Amino acid sequence: MLDPVSLIVLHTAMMWACAVAFALIRRFEIGWGFPWHWPVAFFIMPMVMLIGGYAEQIDSDGLRLLGFLTGFAGPAVLADGVRAFLRLPGRPRLWIVWFVLFTGAILGFTTLLPSLSGRVLVFQLFTAGIGIYAFTVSRHLPMDDHPLGRRFVASFAAAPILAFAGQLLALALGLDQTLEVKNIAVLVLAATAIGIITAIGCVILVAERFAAQVGREARSDVLTGLATRRVFDRALERAVQRFTETTTPVSLILFDIDHFKTINDTHGHDVGDIALREVADCARAAVRPGDVLARLGGDEFAILLPETDLPQATDIARRVLDRLRSLRVATPGGPLRLSGSFGVAQALPPSDTPQALVKRADLALYEVKRRGRNDVEAMSLVTLPQPA
Repeated sequence: MLDPVSLIVLHTAMMWACAVAFALIRRFEIGWGFPWHWPVAFFIMPMVMLIGGYAEQIDSDGLRLLGFLTGFAGPAVLADGVRAFLRLPGRPRLWIVWFVLFTGAILGFTTLLPSLSGRVLVFQLFTAGIGIYAFTVSRHLPMDDHPLGRRFVASFAAAPILAFAGQLLALALGLDQTLEVKNIAVLVLAATAIGIITAIGCVILVAERFAAQVGREARSDVLTGLATRRVFDRALERAVQRFTETTTPVSLILFDIDHFKTINDTHGHDVGDIALREVADCARAAVRPGDVLARLGGDEFAILLPETDLPQATDIARRVLDRLRSLRVATPGGPLRLSGSFGVAQALPPSDTPQALVKRADLALYEVKRRGRNDVEAMSLVTLPQPA
């Protein structure tokens, strides 16, 4: 036969191990995002069995009450930890009201109308409320960042609601609610499994946040927030492939900031960084939602224009150039005016390659620089020699 005392000790040790692990991670790896609520919750949660088991041994109503209160506090702190994880403001008044109501109900079924079933029902009622609260908070988890975590929290929040419904059904059917030794052992095992699954859920949330952050950093240039070269190259391959299959036009703009090296050498790299961000913002405001704006490196930028022919692409390039010319970057020596050189090319039928399209846009850009910069050049008829 399973020994409930040994199981309670094992359950407590496992929960406290999770609490210590989360506390150490929070202490030494601040960027992991574990809120203080989670280690505290995992420390509190096993107390309900420790205190409750001891209360039954010495037949103490006071300890029974304390056990139920800790049983409520642990899940409450855990659920609010999800809110802290999302950096949402706390709801202290809500928890105070819930705690007062819960304490009053438990006291009523402990002293005024002694009933174990009543105490259990109140406990499950309030934990069901915590489950509803956790489900509501989980809706704030971005689905793109937390595809598994959001479903996990929402699904797991249903557990106390189902438990409450099961308790109501048992009472309605008049089933025996006596807590025998065998039933207590099963209850402890179930609580242990739930605690471990909960810890895994917390880790899933943090892991998904890091994965999403790493993914965004891989897709976005840190300085400007534009797409990276890798993202641009993939988008270019897809667009040219679609052009080859459907003849849907696709165009490309390559541009850079005129005399950017001189800006860095004269005013410093901090001013150069400001200039890059300003240029990125100005280009972002000029392109359309379906276009791909990327920083290829240094002061080199690219705009991929699906379903866009050469005249349309040239107009967009001129629009970006006009915005760029109107920029003024503040420097100690006064406002710094910017200009740029733009090369435009369109994919050529019947089939083209990403490399050939980039080469033609680059040749157009070179032609602008040869003429003196600060202009737009479109090359639709420049073709690369075909290999023999």
